[in-house]
Amino acid sequence: MNKSYIYKDFRIEILYEDSDIAILNKPHGLLTHKKNEFDDSPSLQDSLKDQFKINDDEGFKEGIVHRLDKDTSGVIIITKNLTSKNKFREMFKKRNIKKNYLAFTYGVLNKNNFEINKNISRNKVHRTKFNISENFGKNAITKVSSVNTFHGSISLLNCEIITGRTHQIRVHLLSLGLPIIGDKDYSFNKEQKFRLNNMTNNLRSLISLFPRQALHSHKIEFDHPILEKHIIITCDLPDDMKDLNNNLQ
Repeated sequence: MNKSYIYKDFRIEILYEDSDIAILNKPHGLLTHKKNEFDDSPSLQDSLKDQFKINDDEGFKEGIVHRLDKDTSGVIIITKNLTSKNKFREMFKKRNIKKNYLAFTYGVLNKNNFEINKNISRNKVHRTKFNISENFGKNAITKVSSVNTFHGSISLLNCEIITGRTHQIRVHLLSLGLPIIGDKDYSFNKEQKFRLNNMTNNLRSLISLFPRQALHSHKIEFDHPILEKHIIITCDLPDDMKDLNNNLQ
Protein backbone atom coordinates (compact mmCIF):
# COMPACT_ATOMS: atom_id res chain seq x y z
CA MET A 1 0.00 0.00 0.00
CA ASN A 2 1.38 3.43 -0.95
CA LYS A 3 1.79 6.06 1.72
CA SER A 4 -0.60 8.97 1.57
CA TYR A 5 -1.42 12.19 3.38
CA ILE A 6 -4.53 14.32 3.81
CA TYR A 7 -4.61 17.95 2.72
CA LYS A 8 -7.93 19.81 3.19
CA ASP A 9 -10.48 17.38 1.67
CA PHE A 10 -7.97 15.59 -0.56
CA ARG A 11 -6.04 12.37 -0.04
CA ILE A 12 -2.71 12.55 -1.87
CA GLU A 13 -0.79 9.31 -2.47
CA ILE A 14 3.00 9.18 -2.43
CA LEU A 15 3.82 6.71 -5.22
CA TYR A 16 7.62 7.07 -4.94
CA GLU A 17 10.08 9.09 -2.87
CA ASP A 18 13.84 9.57 -2.53
CA SER A 19 16.01 12.44 -1.26
CA ASP A 20 15.65 14.44 -4.52
CA ILE A 21 12.11 13.85 -5.77
CA ALA A 22 8.68 12.53 -4.86
CA ILE A 23 6.11 11.18 -7.30
CA LEU A 24 2.52 11.83 -6.23
CA ASN A 25 -0.98 10.91 -7.34
CA LYS A 26 -2.78 14.25 -7.67
CA PRO A 27 -6.55 13.97 -7.05
CA HIS A 28 -8.90 15.66 -9.52
CA GLY A 29 -10.32 19.00 -8.35
CA LEU A 30 -6.96 20.16 -6.98
CA LEU A 31 -4.87 22.84 -8.71
CA THR A 32 -1.20 21.96 -9.24
CA HIS A 33 -0.17 25.42 -8.02
CA LYS A 34 -1.79 28.78 -7.28
CA LYS A 35 -2.13 31.34 -10.07
CA ASN A 36 -0.83 34.21 -7.91
CA GLU A 37 -0.51 35.41 -4.30
CA PHE A 38 -4.23 36.32 -4.13
CA ASP A 39 -5.39 32.85 -5.18
CA ASP A 40 -6.56 31.01 -2.07
CA SER A 41 -7.75 27.85 -3.89
CA PRO A 42 -6.37 24.57 -2.51
CA SER A 43 -3.29 23.47 -4.47
CA LEU A 44 -0.94 20.50 -4.56
CA GLN A 45 1.98 22.90 -4.10
CA ASP A 46 0.43 24.24 -0.88
CA SER A 47 0.13 20.67 0.43
CA LEU A 48 3.86 20.02 0.06
CA LYS A 49 5.21 22.26 2.84
CA ASP A 50 4.01 20.05 5.69
CA GLN A 51 5.05 16.80 4.00
CA PHE A 52 8.44 17.34 2.40
CA LYS A 53 11.59 19.34 2.98
CA ILE A 54 11.78 21.40 -0.20
CA ASN A 55 14.67 23.76 -0.88
CA ASP A 56 13.37 25.92 -3.74
CA ASP A 57 12.77 29.68 -3.92
CA GLU A 58 10.47 29.85 -6.98
CA GLY A 59 7.35 31.64 -5.67
CA PHE A 60 4.11 29.53 -5.77
CA LYS A 61 5.98 26.80 -7.63
CA GLU A 62 8.32 25.48 -4.93
CA GLY A 63 8.82 21.84 -5.89
CA ILE A 64 6.65 22.09 -9.02
CA VAL A 65 8.41 21.15 -12.27
CA HIS A 66 5.39 20.32 -14.49
CA ARG A 67 1.62 20.54 -14.04
CA LEU A 68 -1.66 18.72 -14.46
CA ASP A 69 -4.94 20.53 -15.14
CA LYS A 70 -7.10 20.99 -12.02
CA ASP A 71 -9.56 18.26 -13.06
CA THR A 72 -6.95 15.82 -14.40
CA SER A 73 -5.84 13.22 -11.85
CA GLY A 74 -2.72 11.12 -11.55
CA VAL A 75 1.06 10.96 -11.62
CA ILE A 76 3.07 14.14 -11.05
CA ILE A 77 6.77 14.63 -10.18
CA ILE A 78 7.76 16.93 -7.29
CA THR A 79 11.39 18.08 -6.96
CA LYS A 80 12.90 18.70 -3.51
CA ASN A 81 15.84 20.93 -4.43
CA LEU A 82 17.03 23.24 -7.19
CA THR A 83 19.57 20.74 -8.54
CA SER A 84 16.90 18.14 -9.23
CA LYS A 85 14.46 20.81 -10.47
CA ASN A 86 16.95 22.08 -13.05
CA LYS A 87 17.83 18.56 -14.18
CA PHE A 88 14.15 17.61 -14.58
CA ARG A 89 13.42 20.88 -16.43
CA GLU A 90 16.15 19.94 -18.88
CA MET A 91 14.75 16.41 -19.23
CA PHE A 92 11.24 17.73 -19.96
CA LYS A 93 12.72 20.13 -22.52
CA LYS A 94 14.69 17.31 -24.22
CA ARG A 95 11.61 15.01 -24.07
CA ASN A 96 13.45 12.43 -21.98
CA ILE A 97 10.44 11.71 -19.77
CA LYS A 98 7.76 9.39 -21.10
CA LYS A 99 4.24 10.30 -19.94
CA ASN A 100 1.09 8.25 -20.61
CA TYR A 101 -2.49 9.24 -19.88
CA LEU A 102 -5.77 7.31 -20.03
CA ALA A 103 -8.85 9.08 -21.42
CA PHE A 104 -12.47 8.04 -21.96
CA THR A 105 -13.77 9.70 -25.12
CA TYR A 106 -16.87 9.96 -27.27
CA GLY A 107 -16.18 8.26 -30.61
CA VAL A 108 -13.78 5.57 -31.81
CA LEU A 109 -10.31 5.80 -33.39
CA ASN A 110 -10.41 4.66 -37.01
CA LYS A 111 -7.11 2.80 -36.52
CA ASN A 112 -5.44 1.29 -33.46
CA ASN A 113 -2.52 3.74 -33.31
CA PHE A 114 -2.39 7.33 -34.41
CA GLU A 115 0.06 10.21 -34.05
CA ILE A 116 -1.37 13.74 -33.81
CA ASN A 117 1.14 16.40 -34.79
CA LYS A 118 -0.72 19.73 -34.69
CA ASN A 119 0.26 23.14 -33.33
CA ILE A 120 -1.67 24.50 -30.35
CA SER A 121 -2.25 28.21 -29.69
CA ARG A 122 -4.20 30.23 -27.13
CA ASN A 123 -7.78 31.13 -28.12
CA LYS A 124 -7.89 34.84 -29.00
CA VAL A 125 -11.27 35.42 -27.30
CA HIS A 126 -11.35 32.86 -24.45
CA ARG A 127 -7.83 33.26 -23.07
CA THR A 128 -8.01 30.17 -20.85
CA LYS A 129 -8.78 27.92 -23.84
CA PHE A 130 -6.59 26.61 -26.65
CA ASN A 131 -7.08 25.72 -30.32
CA ILE A 132 -5.43 23.79 -33.10
CA SER A 133 -3.53 26.26 -35.26
CA GLU A 134 -2.09 25.84 -38.75
CA ASN A 135 0.52 28.59 -38.67
CA PHE A 136 0.78 29.80 -35.09
CA GLY A 137 1.29 28.42 -31.59
CA LYS A 138 3.61 25.69 -30.40
CA ASN A 139 4.27 22.33 -31.99
CA ALA A 140 2.51 19.53 -30.10
CA ILE A 141 2.71 15.76 -30.61
CA THR A 142 0.46 13.12 -29.02
CA LYS A 143 0.58 9.37 -29.76
CA VAL A 144 -2.83 7.78 -29.29
CA SER A 145 -3.69 4.09 -29.11
CA SER A 146 -6.99 2.34 -28.44
CA VAL A 147 -7.20 0.32 -25.20
CA ASN A 148 -10.90 -0.57 -25.43
CA THR A 149 -14.14 0.44 -27.15
CA PHE A 150 -17.63 0.24 -25.66
CA HIS A 151 -21.05 0.11 -27.38
CA GLY A 152 -19.39 1.04 -30.69
CA SER A 153 -19.23 4.70 -29.71
CA ILE A 154 -17.08 5.24 -26.58
CA SER A 155 -13.31 4.64 -26.30
CA LEU A 156 -10.69 4.20 -23.62
CA LEU A 157 -7.51 5.65 -25.14
CA ASN A 158 -3.87 5.59 -24.10
CA CYS A 159 -2.27 8.96 -24.92
CA GLU A 160 1.48 9.44 -24.81
CA ILE A 161 2.46 13.10 -24.88
CA ILE A 162 5.76 13.77 -26.63
CA THR A 163 5.44 17.52 -25.97
CA GLY A 164 3.78 18.99 -22.89
CA ARG A 165 1.48 21.83 -23.96
CA THR A 166 -1.40 23.22 -21.90
CA HIS A 167 -4.61 21.21 -22.57
CA GLN A 168 -2.70 19.26 -25.26
CA ILE A 169 -4.53 15.91 -25.03
CA ARG A 170 -7.93 17.57 -24.69
CA VAL A 171 -7.40 19.82 -27.74
CA HIS A 172 -5.75 17.12 -29.86
CA LEU A 173 -8.48 14.52 -29.20
CA LEU A 174 -11.19 17.08 -29.95
CA SER A 175 -9.46 17.75 -33.31
CA LEU A 176 -9.90 14.04 -34.15
CA GLY A 177 -13.61 14.26 -33.25
CA LEU A 178 -12.97 12.39 -29.97
CA PRO A 179 -13.85 14.80 -27.15
CA ILE A 180 -13.13 13.57 -23.62
CA ILE A 181 -16.16 12.57 -21.55
CA GLY A 182 -16.95 15.26 -18.95
CA ASP A 183 -14.81 17.96 -20.59
CA LYS A 184 -16.86 21.17 -20.42
CA ASP A 185 -14.34 23.30 -22.34
CA TYR A 186 -13.75 21.07 -25.36
CA SER A 187 -16.95 19.39 -26.55
CA PHE A 188 -19.45 18.88 -29.45
CA ASN A 189 -22.75 18.77 -27.58
CA LYS A 190 -25.21 17.55 -30.22
CA GLU A 191 -22.87 15.01 -31.70
CA GLN A 192 -21.95 13.65 -28.25
CA LYS A 193 -25.61 13.04 -27.39
CA PHE A 194 -26.11 11.24 -30.71
CA ARG A 195 -23.29 8.82 -29.83
CA LEU A 196 -25.15 7.69 -26.69
CA ASN A 197 -28.34 6.67 -28.53
CA ASN A 198 -27.83 2.91 -28.29
CA MET A 199 -27.31 2.85 -24.48
CA THR A 200 -29.56 2.45 -21.48
CA ASN A 201 -30.88 5.62 -19.85
CA ASN A 202 -28.78 4.99 -16.73
CA LEU A 203 -25.56 4.65 -18.69
CA ARG A 204 -26.43 7.63 -20.88
CA SER A 205 -26.92 9.86 -17.86
CA LEU A 206 -23.75 8.55 -16.12
CA ILE A 207 -21.73 9.55 -19.19
CA SER A 208 -23.53 12.86 -19.84
CA LEU A 209 -23.27 13.95 -16.21
CA PHE A 210 -19.68 12.81 -15.58
CA PRO A 211 -18.47 15.81 -13.54
CA ARG A 212 -14.93 16.34 -14.88
CA GLN A 213 -12.81 15.45 -17.90
CA ALA A 214 -12.22 11.68 -17.71
CA LEU A 215 -8.45 12.08 -18.09
CA HIS A 216 -5.84 10.47 -15.82
CA SER A 217 -2.04 10.68 -15.81
CA HIS A 218 -1.41 6.95 -15.65
CA LYS A 219 2.31 6.32 -16.11
CA ILE A 220 5.66 8.10 -16.05
CA GLU A 221 9.03 6.66 -17.07
CA PHE A 222 12.53 8.20 -16.99
CA ASP A 223 16.19 7.71 -16.08
CA HIS A 224 16.74 9.33 -12.69
CA PRO A 225 19.31 12.09 -13.37
CA ILE A 226 20.88 11.92 -9.91
CA LEU A 227 20.48 8.29 -8.79
CA GLU A 228 21.05 7.03 -12.36
CA LYS A 229 18.38 4.35 -12.17
CA HIS A 230 15.44 3.70 -14.48
CA ILE A 231 12.10 4.62 -12.88
CA ILE A 232 8.65 3.47 -14.04
CA ILE A 233 5.65 4.53 -11.96
CA THR A 234 2.05 3.63 -12.81
CA CYS A 235 -1.07 4.83 -11.08
CA ASP A 236 -4.45 3.06 -11.25
CA LEU A 237 -7.58 4.82 -12.42
CA PRO A 238 -9.24 6.80 -9.63
CA ASP A 239 -12.61 5.60 -8.30
CA ASP A 240 -14.79 7.80 -10.53
CA MET A 241 -13.09 6.59 -13.73
CA LYS A 242 -13.04 2.96 -12.47
CA ASP A 243 -16.77 3.24 -11.90
CA LEU A 244 -17.25 4.65 -15.42
CA ASN A 245 -15.15 1.79 -16.86
CA ASN A 246 -17.13 -0.87 -14.93
CA ASN A 247 -20.46 0.57 -16.07
CA LEU A 248 -19.32 0.69 -19.69
CA GLN A 249 -18.28 -3.00 -19.72
